[in-house]
Amino acid sequence: MARMLYKINEFLGIDQSSAENGLPTGMSPEACNMDTSDGALRVAQGFLPAIEQPVPGSDTPHRLFLYRSQAGTQFIVLAGQALYAYKQGAWQKVYEYEGTLGNFCFCAAQTQINGTDCLVIGCGERRLIKYDGETVALFGSAAGVSDVPALYLDTYKGRLFAAGDPNHKNRLYWSQLPGDGRSVEDWSSVEASPNVEGGHAEVGSDGSDPITGLMALSNQLLIFKRRSIYRLIGDRPGNFTIESVDSASESTAHTVLVRVADAVYYLTAAGLFAFNGVTARAMADARRIKTFLAMADAADARGALAREKLLFLLKENGESAVVEYDLLRRTYMLRRGFTAYDLCASDGYAYLVDGTRRVCRLGEGNSYNGLPIHAWWQTPSTDLYEKSTVKALRQLYLRGAEETENAAVLVEASVGGMSTMYRVLLPKERAAVLELPLKNEGRVFSLRFENEAGGRFVLEGGAELAFEQWRRVE
Repeated sequence: MARMLYKINEFLGIDQSSAENGLPTGMSPEACNMDTSDGALRVAQGFLPAIEQPVPGSDTPHRLFLYRSQAGTQFIVLAGQALYAYKQGAWQKVYEYEGTLGNFCFCAAQTQINGTDCLVIGCGERRLIKYDGETVALFGSAAGVSDVPALYLDTYKGRLFAAGDPNHKNRLYWSQLPGDGRSVEDWSSVEASPNVEGGHAEVGSDGSDPITGLMALSNQLLIFKRRSIYRLIGDRPGNFTIESVDSASESTAHTVLVRVADAVYYLTAAGLFAFNGVTARAMADARRIKTFLAMADAADARGALAREKLLFLLKENGESAVVEYDLLRRTYMLRRGFTAYDLCASDGYAYLVDGTRRVCRLGEGNSYNGLPIHAWWQTPSTDLYEKSTVKALRQLYLRGAEETENAAVLVEASVGGMSTMYRVLLPKERAAVLELPLKNEGRVFSLRFENEAGGRFVLEGGAELAFEQWRRVE
């Protein structure tokens, strides 16, 4: 009979890319609402209202945008067919679309129009609108050939680019270059100077492969289509070149495109992808959340970047879930247990509109705006590649601390088809080690760490499981 140790040196993230038996000890096949950013295992912080006043009305919030100017930043929420701006300490309805919208899809880009900061918003069903921090007006004109119902927007090389015109689904529009009386609201030609004129071009000819999003980088404009990716290079119409980047791309929503430095990340049903300036490919770790994505709907996902973490909001079996991807550690974590409609990021913080219709800041507080956080971490179920040996669990060694008063750690030890739950309080001294006696034996085992009633704890320095191992003699 040999005394053995099963060690978790540090906690990393979720990995569903292979059978559990082959996973490293620091990975989890299923975890939720945990923070492992420093290698310890702690219950993640929640979110609290950044604005106490809920968005008015009862219509579903669809998008959360930011309007920035020298006077400050305003939160903009599109709920139902109305646009609300939070300014002067209150939500104010500043616009409402006429008629009935069918899809409630929106996109926005900020630019200057005649020296004024404006947020241009498209819905793909009506003319573009512009918000200058005070009022909303219709964008463009028939004379400027810019009164089209575009949806997708971005700015590149000083111009406004647009696509998503339902009457011309493969068409990419661009504005005139501002200056000398020209404005991004004018998309018409300029005979005297073609290099500053507006215009348009068809991107591909397949009607079943329409444009689905735009994203500008420093030296190119990416044009996402349903099944392919193109790019526009050049700095004026005379040298604009549109070329294919990927002719068999995974479909993605424009709302999930996230720019990081001069790269673009986006989440699809097949996992996390990145465009590195030359080509778009799945990340090497894209399959680590494949089980989750199989149950989730990535068609209407939302993305944002906050302090080296990519955040993607999507639906899992109809419920809200957030995928967190740590760009530095290359690890995934999931957040569940709340309702959210959209998210965005500003100055390193992530914001979302939650089920109470409030704009909340993620990473604060001990609850999800009053809802308790249920957090857990499951270790891989393993036989240690010793299927013939019996493992008798003897002792679990933990070091850590409570982060809210009397926060218990629920430890479930499963072995040989039997599971035993232990409720433990961590030592008051962080340097102390908790020794938890265990029982039962079998050939396959796993552990589960869970919080109780929303309590917060941290496990530092990993964990060690002592067990005895032997082969049965028949």
